[in-house]
Amino acid sequence: MYYCWKGLHERARSARAQVAVTEAAEAAVAKEKSVVVNAKSILASKVTPYVLIIHTGTNNPAMDKIEKWEDGRMSFIVNPQTPKASPLFHVKELFSANRESHIRVSRYLPEYVGVPDQLKISVESNKLEIIKEALYIREITILYKHKFYRFPVNDYLFPHNPLLMDPQDVYDGCPPYVISKCGKGTFLAKETDPAVLAARLKELELRRKHLDWAPNNGPHVIPGYTKQVIYDKLPRFLKFKNARQKAFQLNLKRGHNMMKRTVIENKISVVFGKDTPEHFKSLKEFETLFVEQAEDHEYDLGMVDDVLSVMKYWKTDEEFTRQELAGINPARIYKITSMPDTWKDMPDMPEHVLGQGVSLQEELEAGRIYMIDTNMLEVVGDGGILMPILTGFALPMIVSLGDCLYYHDRTDKLRPVAIRLEYKNGGEAPTFWFPPKVSDPETSHEYLSWLQAKLYFRSSNMQIHAILTHFVRAHAVVEVFAIAMYRCLPKQHPLHKLIQPHLMGVIPINVQGREFLTKSTGVMAALMASGDKLWHLADVFMKQFRYEHLLHPADVKRRGVEDIPGYHYRDDAMLWWNNLSQYCKEFISLHYTEDAHVRADSELQNMVDEIRNQGYKNLPDQGGFPASLETIDQLIEYTTALIWNGSVWHTAVNFGQFNYLACVPNAPCAMTKPPPAQDEVITMDRILLSLPVKEMARVQIDISYSLSLFSPVEKFYLASVREEKEDLRTETMMVDEEEVECIERLVTRLTAMQKHIEKRNEGLAIPYNIIRPDLTPLTVQT
Repeated sequence: MYYCWKGLHERARSARAQVAVTEAAEAAVAKEKSVVVNAKSILASKVTPYVLIIHTGTNNPAMDKIEKWEDGRMSFIVNPQTPKASPLFHVKELFSANRESHIRVSRYLPEYVGVPDQLKISVESNKLEIIKEALYIREITILYKHKFYRFPVNDYLFPHNPLLMDPQDVYDGCPPYVISKCGKGTFLAKETDPAVLAARLKELELRRKHLDWAPNNGPHVIPGYTKQVIYDKLPRFLKFKNARQKAFQLNLKRGHNMMKRTVIENKISVVFGKDTPEHFKSLKEFETLFVEQAEDHEYDLGMVDDVLSVMKYWKTDEEFTRQELAGINPARIYKITSMPDTWKDMPDMPEHVLGQGVSLQEELEAGRIYMIDTNMLEVVGDGGILMPILTGFALPMIVSLGDCLYYHDRTDKLRPVAIRLEYKNGGEAPTFWFPPKVSDPETSHEYLSWLQAKLYFRSSNMQIHAILTHFVRAHAVVEVFAIAMYRCLPKQHPLHKLIQPHLMGVIPINVQGREFLTKSTGVMAALMASGDKLWHLADVFMKQFRYEHLLHPADVKRRGVEDIPGYHYRDDAMLWWNNLSQYCKEFISLHYTEDAHVRADSELQNMVDEIRNQGYKNLPDQGGFPASLETIDQLIEYTTALIWNGSVWHTAVNFGQFNYLACVPNAPCAMTKPPPAQDEVITMDRILLSLPVKEMARVQIDISYSLSLFSPVEKFYLASVREEKEDLRTETMMVDEEEVECIERLVTRLTAMQKHIEKRNEGLAIPYNIIRPDLTPLTVQT
């Protein structure tokens, strides 16, 4: 962001008004240039002490060394371009560059300057190098007559040549100066200060110059994204802060080294004569391999314990069901009241499945039958082209459809009652599988057939999770919001302060993801059965995607899952939605007092328009995203959706991956044999030959571990003792007392929510902690 922090959100309505604004701004700039600044003018006036507290750097608890910025000095004018403008003065210190810190300096300014209302900040260089180091400034606080005045900046400033009175040079998307206002944010149409208005317009001009939508005219219907494809070429305001990026790179390097080591071990075994991949000889060997790898690669012990808990129960129907309600793909189950056509050939269920005398049709009509389907995989062929990169072997990676029926029985339990498998790539007819009787031993054909069916369903559902639930829904969809926000809302806009902490990380992490993970030669294509056709799968998903899917209460109702017992994701996510909605309502009420204010906010309406007509322009009916916002209630819902999806949703589907994917048979990245025929006698050998081989399993474990790690400098809604992280209050740039109180009330509510979750988890074999407030980051950063 550029020269300001506060302002108002409505746009000049006519060309004449715009010209007048521009002329006024130019006149104000000329006036400032005419001010002669020297020591005599200061001495000739009565002076008053002003204490400046200059906050630079970025908090990084993982680093114990403070690197200093030594390129030059910081320059200030209090109340610039007004009759009360102070003389230009400088602060020459060694400012912290990588770790948040502050310095306190005193200056005597003429008494006429009075209350500091706005502040012009620039950075001057004392070096002649062509490439200079930008400095991140978080905030400037001024103590004047025993009262604090806070001026948020939240940007990098580019050091300019001190001989230039009004620098305009821009490097790496960094502004040469910032004009920041004290207090609440402001709207464009009500901004009367020409200097602030000029800076506001210049800020958005700069943002749009450095952040533009990639052309997306087909062939795939996917969310809009930034046209910059290389992280290192992103402008400075889009990159992670220096400390965050260094810590992130260390984390990425660690994960890369683990996976690289595993890949090298796989290939060395091939070089030294192993001519076939190594299948597991028992299910127990999966656990043995995991423990060995965990010790060898020094995985976090707490995370290892979580995986071992899953390994203890994963074969049971209870755990199979629990993972669909409290796992990493928790929003796919939905109620059905009639059987889909794809199930028309299903034979009659064995009587023991539903219970004696219980009719499937009657239970459908009673609303007690639910389903998860993977029909979107119909467009995906078998993968495996890149498998030799990871394992040294060319292995088949089977993509089959796996659908599951669930029954909310009369004892108030949800349990799986039928699985449908279909191998369309092989032209095979669908097969149907049912749970065994309780008395059937684990060695029986009935038990092994059901276990095998669950494994194929899990593998199909993992394809949906990794590519659609996680990458498309939690990353690509949210990137649209971030691009539109930066392009349309200047920092002085109140809503920028509200939503920016929850969208700031998604653009850089997505650019990195497209560089390394999702391209045709990336990790997903190498490891996952459906990874070869990632964009085809995303295309099918987005054609069905709607704005309503972002609204958790509406999504719960749409899927008809209000009454499912033990649905911990639904319940915790609803607590989140209600708390964030109240937070948005309280904040928005400080700035919008009637619906007309929403309609008149041109900067907000521009953002809404870009989200619909740029981000989702190729979707049918633009995905039902609103063309404009008309009321305060609509604005509250909209901002809640942006914040909830930019933080809570991503947390729900990302940070539990290691728990479930590291138990490889629980969520296989690919099956290596087609699903069995209906009359095939299933043995344990058949199951083991279908599952990933050891070479694949090793890589899946490493990747799932890396994906589940928090960024080393993550910030959470609540301070996290376990991770030694700070909370929402440390990231927001709100400085107005009433706005800060909104945050404090949210933190109080989330603290109560955390206690509720902890109490609920008591006695659960596997607690649901994924979206606990102290473990929920503010933004998509991994």
